[in-house]
Amino acid sequence: MIAPFCRALTAVLLLAIANPAFAAPGPKTDSKGDKSASETIRKALDASGNFDFTGVNLAGVVATLSEQYKINIVLDRNVIQQMGFEPEVMNVELKMKEGKLRNALRSIVGQYNLTFAIVGETLLITTEEMAVYRQLKQRVNVDFDAVPLSKALKELSAKYGVNVIIDPKSIKSKASENPVTLQVEDVPFEAAVRLMCEMADLKPARMGNVIFVTTEARADKLKDGDSLVPAPTPNPLGIPGAFGGLAGGLGIAPVAPMVVAPAVPDKAEPEKADKKE
Repeated sequence: MIAPFCRALTAVLLLAIANPAFAAPGPKTDSKGDKSASETIRKALDASGNFDFTGVNLAGVVATLSEQYKINIVLDRNVIQQMGFEPEVMNVELKMKEGKLRNALRSIVGQYNLTFAIVGETLLITTEEMAVYRQLKQRVNVDFDAVPLSKALKELSAKYGVNVIIDPKSIKSKASENPVTLQVEDVPFEAAVRLMCEMADLKPARMGNVIFVTTEARADKLKDGDSLVPAPTPNPLGIPGAFGGLAGGLGIAPVAPMVVAPAVPDKAEPEKADKKE
């Protein structure tokens, strides 16, 4: 019994060595999986359809659209709850015929001052500030060997749905064609971009939700803040737009909370004493 088993095991091992397809799966790498997920989401956003939502809560709408368009739409519940809302009671209204999912979704989430962004393999619904933060802080794997910076950035931009633009002046000066070599795993998107730009003697500057790659002097002049991604500040009051530190660092003016002073009862003016002549 033992001899036939050993012979069978040996045959399987030899087959695995000869054909990598039979070998144990290796660690996940930064390859076509992430890219196709991002492309699938973008394709779905540009797809047309009819939308009719009346008195339906946001959580229900998201579940319906996720199933209909076969993409993973996720609510940033922590941030939404910090704003003082619950997705299950956030009713929305929308009637749209032959419209793109992108426009329909923007109309839906815009009713609560929210937006959406591609983060990893999901379409995340959150605030404008946190959309930028989560996109630039998402973890990525990079494997470039002597690849021109422009090509490397274009690939990263397309794969992760982040807006990265190279200064036309850098293109004309051929600086964007400087080769970069970088092999890193599980690093923030913005860190990978900064490392590659440093290798090409260029520098990234964040302008809203766009990373603009240019010369160091011009980047320092155009950037929104000293860091590509400042740390977010908590919103203990649960007030929309109260992400003061994050919003300021991203170059977006935070919405000041409305403070209503307690009503003060009117006081009757004291009667003036009649002057005696």
